[in-house]
Amino acid sequence: MYRPAGLSDEESNSDDDYGFYETPRNKYKISNNYENSRKKIENRLQDAIINGNLKEVEKIVALDLNNDANLKLDSGWTALMHACFHAQKKIVEFLLEKGADPNLHADSMTPVMAACSNNSGSDDIIHDIVSGLIEHDCLLNIGDRYGQTPLMRAVSSGRASVVDLILSKHVNIEMRDRQGWTALFWAVHHNQAKILQILISQGARLTEVDMSGRTVMDIAQSHEYPQIIEILNQHLKADNIDEEFLGTDVSDLTTWQDYYPGIVSDERPKYTSEIRHLLYGMNCERLNSLMMQNNVDLKTFLLLEENDMIKLGIEMPYERQRLKYGIRSFHLKGWKMNTVAGLHIQRSDNYSLQDCLATLGSHLQQLYILEATIQYLLRDYCKIQNQIKFEPPDSPIINKMQTAANKLLANINCIRREITIMKGFHTKISKNNPKPADLIKEKTTKELAMGYLTDAVVICSLGFLVYHARTYITSFLRK
Repeated sequence: MYRPAGLSDEESNSDDDYGFYETPRNKYKISNNYENSRKKIENRLQDAIINGNLKEVEKIVALDLNNDANLKLDSGWTALMHACFHAQKKIVEFLLEKGADPNLHADSMTPVMAACSNNSGSDDIIHDIVSGLIEHDCLLNIGDRYGQTPLMRAVSSGRASVVDLILSKHVNIEMRDRQGWTALFWAVHHNQAKILQILISQGARLTEVDMSGRTVMDIAQSHEYPQIIEILNQHLKADNIDEEFLGTDVSDLTTWQDYYPGIVSDERPKYTSEIRHLLYGMNCERLNSLMMQNNVDLKTFLLLEENDMIKLGIEMPYERQRLKYGIRSFHLKGWKMNTVAGLHIQRSDNYSLQDCLATLGSHLQQLYILEATIQYLLRDYCKIQNQIKFEPPDSPIINKMQTAANKLLANINCIRREITIMKGFHTKISKNNPKPADLIKEKTTKELAMGYLTDAVVICSLGFLVYHARTYITSFLRK
């Protein structure tokens, strides 16, 4: 394009009121000036926050940030993050009132993490700041780019009151960072004895290992913290899961009845000792003592729902979620035919007494679990059936449910066939064995007793177990 007549290219000034011929500015200079301006604003804001100058902060937010309390500055931090990090309670309250987002983060760092990282402010101020952020729905079950949560940062800073506050909000105490450390590891690493006691009292697990295979005791011993080591030793001895839950060690079980609690008193076995193994697989083994206190048997455990868990005292939502997911996975797991069938698949008529006892005991436990699974499925089926009532006739959900129902019936029929086989096998054994004796006394002559005692106990035990197996199967089929 060419300039109009009378204007030269050298002329820098123009009377053009519309800006058609304005000389373009250097975009790089504009960008630099803008960045420098942002840096100056952040420096002024940070100085005002450090000095606790609320009026200056209000002025900067109003004039320089255009009342946008969520504007990210040059560093990526917001004004709220700066105020939390420097423990300025009044400025934090002002920014929250202006609509500052407590979950707006910079490089995975949130305001509550910044507050929990402060090492210089008073405990009361940090506690009040974190409490205010929680009231504005800040996230607590979240980690930064290293996996560190607000709880871990509060532990590292030695903020016992803040740790208590965060734990009262039902956070996941077992969350791990990138090196596999939980909050308990950080308490040990920073020699925080008081916080260590708090975490243990809230059920933090003492036997976990990090990505390098180290336990909290290994960390304590490497730092040579005698008080921490003493606390850990004390709780590790008191928290012996096997002794607490079973009451006896496996090596103390001397008779076959000890493996099937309740069978001696003519009751159904409750298989309570199996619960601890399931809890361990669900990362909820700290609930062992709670199940014991409430006398929960295996069937009750496998049918737990949300309301049941709350009544038992399981307050943490993440633990209830783990239990629900774990129980559902247990019921949905398939059974192999060899697992259910037992001795009859061996196609042999010669079975040792040990084989018979083991198979009968397995059948009792399998029937017990199958009964719980059927109740679990029927309960869910009824819930879904109630939902289907509101579906239109041509809904694809109805077709899916019909297909699922047919599969469910097929599985139930398979279970019935296996139960029939079990019943026939138990009947065959019971006809060839006498009813169990209530009491077996030793002979007065020790030599005679040693010769016959073993065979008598095994035969009577076999008959006793068959008797209970038949009773259990008969009641199961009647249902």
